[in-house]
Amino acid sequence: MLTIRTQQGRLIEILLQSELCDPVNMGEYMRAYCHLHGSDHQRSLSINTANGWGHCFNAACNATVLVAEWNPGVAKRLIHLHYRGLSPGFSASHQSLHKRPPLASQPMLIHPAKTPQRWQQAELVALQSVDEQMRAALAYTKRARAYLNERGIPLEVAQMAGVCYLPPALLKRAELQVQREALSRWAERILFPLTSPAGKGYIGRSLWHWQPGMDENAHKSLLDQPGKPRRWIKTNPAGWFGLDLDQLAGCLILVEGAFDRLALLAAGFQTTEVVALVGTSLQVDWFPHQVKSVVLALDSDTGGLDAMRRLAECLARSGLCVSLCPPLQDGWGKDWSERWRRIGHQSLRPIYEVYTELAHPA
Repeated sequence: MLTIRTQQGRLIEILLQSELCDPVNMGEYMRAYCHLHGSDHQRSLSINTANGWGHCFNAACNATVLVAEWNPGVAKRLIHLHYRGLSPGFSASHQSLHKRPPLASQPMLIHPAKTPQRWQQAELVALQSVDEQMRAALAYTKRARAYLNERGIPLEVAQMAGVCYLPPALLKRAELQVQREALSRWAERILFPLTSPAGKGYIGRSLWHWQPGMDENAHKSLLDQPGKPRRWIKTNPAGWFGLDLDQLAGCLILVEGAFDRLALLAAGFQTTEVVALVGTSLQVDWFPHQVKSVVLALDSDTGGLDAMRRLAECLARSGLCVSLCPPLQDGWGKDWSERWRRIGHQSLRPIYEVYTELAHPA
């Protein structure tokens, strides 16, 4: 066991799975007796098996723990901080081992990741088989180009990011007869490639009944009506809209939406520097070892601001340097895509300043 102390005085206990005391698998969570205060009346330690983070609910203990095997990326980063002499803002110490209660003798069963259903697998294979044709369609389809233009996104920026389009006419080709059923719900959508440790995927934005000059909110209202196509759909696996994880820069900007990322790329940020979460939860263990700092630039509505505060604490616990940069609440839009469309480069000045300071400190 290794104890990491943050600059704010918070302790994080890094454990091995074998160090959990008499654990019981409760499904999404594992319950165990707390090894720190020696609980023997109830299993007060609750650990999320999906991300390895846990908490002791004993008021006198209130420990935060991380099971290394369940979140190896974060555990490796925190241990790296300890053995390299610590990054600024952190200190660490070993806990004595003789005070621990007896360790569990039985192996633990960890729930494996859910396997995509057969139709989801067929859908992903079908999309991947026409990826090249969909990329070409983005360039030759006037409707797709017009939509990008009204969002303020140059075609070449979208192409560089791997964006594509599935026109309904493509499904009529004889050679796609077998894939037609699997592809049908993706017709008339702009698609964005997704990446995750589980593999590649897509997220698609419907252009159903969109017309040039239509306000984005008006189109949203149209699609939100019962029985209409969903605005956004995703494959399984899903992931983040960005480069392969091992290609990311040391300092990242995290935004919410796919078009937020395209707006930043159109403004001159590099593809290695910007990642869009696109509705996928922030998984700290996805960050490769070279990522040291993060600018959280989510939307400035209530949900986005609350999410930034929660995520900032999570990222800081994992040893990353974090800065918050929500869009200004000045009436020009709550997200970077809208602000970019309305006032251009001026809208992104806060991100330029925060990112420059974080990525290139004086």
